[in-house]
Amino acid sequence: MAKPVAQRGSARARVIDAALRLFAEHGVHATSLQMIADDLGVTKAAVYYQFHSKDDIVVAVVQPIFNDLSRVVRIAATMPTAVSARDALISGLIDTSIAHRHVMAVFSDDPVVHALVKEHPEFSDVTEALADMVTGEHRDVVNRVTGSMIITGIFGTSTDPRLADVDDDQMRTVLSHCSQQLLKLCAAEV
Repeated sequence: MAKPVAQRGSARARVIDAALRLFAEHGVHATSLQMIADDLGVTKAAVYYQFHSKDDIVVAVVQPIFNDLSRVVRIAATMPTAVSARDALISGLIDTSIAHRHVMAVFSDDPVVHALVKEHPEFSDVTEALADMVTGEHRDVVNRVTGSMIITGIFGTSTDPRLADVDDDQMRTVLSHCSQQLLKLCAAEV
């Protein structure tokens, strides 16, 4: 009897899962398609059938994160005031960073991933929109630095391996509180 063949979507998910495990262990640059194939017990051609390159796998891994961030930007853009838009954006950033914290932890310091994000307009446009919306209409140094601290702080904190024991609800509460306090503090200083 012939062995049942997995659906293509299932095979793609298995490649992504194996790649993510190997990326976490070796980094993106040091992980080869052959290593992914070996991990799955398939040929390299089978991996190529699902993805044309390792970069395509990386993009597939980070795509859900950027889909969520894009949704956050769209929601924030519908808010009636700049303050409510910024608050919605920060809340959405926190939720996204927590929902994807394990994947983002693998990629947070990887230069290959940073280069791919810059190369893909749909990713770089979202990151620019986030920065613009958190900064607000006043593009002075204080607001730009505050916005950067909030974005970097949210993503850096949620992916910090020293904080892996902090549950999602606690992480959400503290990140929200700290972000709001930073905004208040910087607004009072201006």
